[in-house]
Amino acid sequence: MSSKKNTEPSTDVTESIMPPALDHNMLKDLDKIMGYDMRVLLIQEFITYAPPQIATLQQIFNAGDTEALWHKAHQFKGECLQIGANQLGILCQNLETFAKNGQLKLMSATLDKLQTELARLKETVSSFGEQL
Repeated sequence: MSSKKNTEPSTDVTESIMPPALDHNMLKDLDKIMGYDMRVLLIQEFITYAPPQIATLQQIFNAGDTEALWHKAHQFKGECLQIGANQLGILCQNLETFAKNGQLKLMSATLDKLQTELARLKETVSSFGEQL
């Protein structure tokens, strides 16, 4: 009996699938609550609002104030989740945990991931255009 090694790549795609940058169920809920036009405006405003918030998180991190970082990450997490930017919200939750535990390397890496996820959110919004 010969034993052949399986050299084919794994077909398990669950590791490479990223959740959407915006939760479509939340978008539908926002449409019901405020209407499509207001929801689009809210998301556009968030896209403008988010970069300075992430910059502030970075500044607080650079200053070494983990308590202030925890509070700011908590605030921004809520704002992200309110518009359905769940991945940004999860990263903020991680940042809160790392700040609470004083895990500097993980805080730094998470701040980088926030920038990457914000770019992905912006790309999603621009690709949807008026269909958002």
